[in-house]
Amino acid sequence: MPAFELRVLDGADCVGGNKIAVSSGGDAVLLDFGINLKRKRDYLLGYRALTVANTLYYYLYSGILPRIRGIYRDDLVGLDERVGEILEKGEPVEVSMCIFSHAHRDHYGASGFLSDKIMMAMSRSMRTIMEAMLESSAASGIEAEIFEVRNRIEERREPRERSIAIFEEYSSIPSAPFHVTPCPIDHSIPAAFSFVIEDLSLAYTGDIRRHGALKSLTDRFVERAAGVEYLIIEGTRIDSSIMVREDEVIQDIRRYLEDKVGKLACIIVSPADVDRVRSIIQLSEELGRIPVLCPRAAHLIDRLAESGTKIPLPDLRGAGIYFERRSLTGGGYDLESQHYRGWLRKMYADRLDGRKPGALVKAEEISKKQGDYLLILGGLDQVLELAQVRPRPGSGLVVSTSEPHDEEQEIEWARFERWVNLLRLDLRIAHSSGHADRETLIEIINEIRPRVLIPVHTESPQEFQRLAEAGEISCEVLLPSPAKLLRLAK
Repeated sequence: MPAFELRVLDGADCVGGNKIAVSSGGDAVLLDFGINLKRKRDYLLGYRALTVANTLYYYLYSGILPRIRGIYRDDLVGLDERVGEILEKGEPVEVSMCIFSHAHRDHYGASGFLSDKIMMAMSRSMRTIMEAMLESSAASGIEAEIFEVRNRIEERREPRERSIAIFEEYSSIPSAPFHVTPCPIDHSIPAAFSFVIEDLSLAYTGDIRRHGALKSLTDRFVERAAGVEYLIIEGTRIDSSIMVREDEVIQDIRRYLEDKVGKLACIIVSPADVDRVRSIIQLSEELGRIPVLCPRAAHLIDRLAESGTKIPLPDLRGAGIYFERRSLTGGGYDLESQHYRGWLRKMYADRLDGRKPGALVKAEEISKKQGDYLLILGGLDQVLELAQVRPRPGSGLVVSTSEPHDEEQEIEWARFERWVNLLRLDLRIAHSSGHADRETLIEIINEIRPRVLIPVHTESPQEFQRLAEAGEISCEVLLPSPAKLLRLAK
C-alpha cells in the first residue's frame, strides 16, 4: 500500500462542512465539499457577503472556506487580488475529482466555488436530488453553481457545464485516480454512500446510521470495509446512546394521530427524507386521511420518477398537493404570477393538466374538512400555511425533523413555538436521527477493525480517544485539524 496524505480541511470539530483531501503519488481527490452551515451563520452579515465580487474573499477571510491553493475557480480568484494574497499563504493541493457522499448541503454545498477543472462524482439519483432541491431552494449565485458555472470574468457569462462522473454502487468510480468503491448506506436521505479506497486501505463513512429502513446496506458496507488500515468515521452522536428506530417514529405518530378524529393532522418532515415521506403517506391512508404534500416534496418525487431511479417512491395517485396561495390576482392562485417560480408553476400545471398524479388542494378546502386530511409540510417556516388553514383548537402537529442545535436554530424554534401557541396546536416531537448513536458507532468500529481511526463531523472528537483509552475500541485515534497534515502509510 502506498503512502498517502490526508487533510481534513473542515468538519474536524464540528457537525457538517466535510471537506477531506486524500493525496498519493501526485494525485488527489476530495471527499465531500460541504458548506459549514454553523460557521456561515456565525459570520454572514447581510447582502454584501452575497455579492459575487466579495463572496470568496469573505468566505476565505472568515474561515467558511479553507485557505488552500489550487482548488478554487480561476474566475473567482481573478476577480479580487485580495483572494490571491490569502491563498498565497495556503498549502497547494492539486485535486482532480470531488466525490460526494450524499445530497445534504453540509456535504456538497460549497462545491460551486471549486475549479471547473475538478470533476464531480456522484450517483445518478444523488444528482437528481441535488438538482431538485437546488431548484426549489433559496440558493443563488455561486453556491447554486454546482452543475453549471458562469464565468464572472467573461463578458457574456454563458453557463458552462461541469464535468460529472456518474458512479454505480459497488463499482469503481470512473476516472478516479484511486480505486474507490461507493457503497450505499442507511441515512436520512436516499442515495447516500460510504466509500472504500482499496489501494490506500482507507474507508470513509460519510453520514451513516443502522436503525433505518436501509440498515442492511450499512451492514454490507461494514463487511466490505472490514480490515482497512484507516477509517474516517462521522461522530455526530458519539456523545449520545439514545437510539430511536425509524419504524418506532411511525408507530408514535400513529398512536398520537388516532386521537385527533375530526381535527387537522399535520407533520413537518424534510422533503428529502423520501423514505419517511413514503411511510407517512402510507400511514395517512391507513388512518383514512388524504395525505397532502408540500410542493418541495412533490417536486423532488416528480424529478426522481422522471429519472428512472431505483429508489422506492411514494405513490401520489391518492394524494393531494398543497396549492400555495401566492399571487395578487386570480384569488391568490394565478400561476402566471411572478410569485410562482418556474419549478413551482410547472409542478402545479402538471396536476391541472393531468400529466402527473396528485390533486391540488387549497387551504380553504382543508379548512372545511379538517378531519379528512393529513398535511405534510417541509419546514418550521411552513407553520404560516397553517394560519391559512385555521386549524381547530387542539389539532395535531408533529415535528419529525432534528431538534435545534445552535443559537440561531433555537431562535427560529422560539418563533415557531409562538405560532404553535397562537394557533392552539397540540405539538409533539417524533424523530429518528440520520446519524448512528454512540453504541452503534462502537459496533461499526469494532466490526471494521481499523488500525487507525480518524473522527470527523463531530463536536466531541475526544470522545473517540476516551473510548480507545477505556478499551471499548481497539485502534489508534488520530484527531484531525484543518492545519494538520496527516502522513499515513502501512
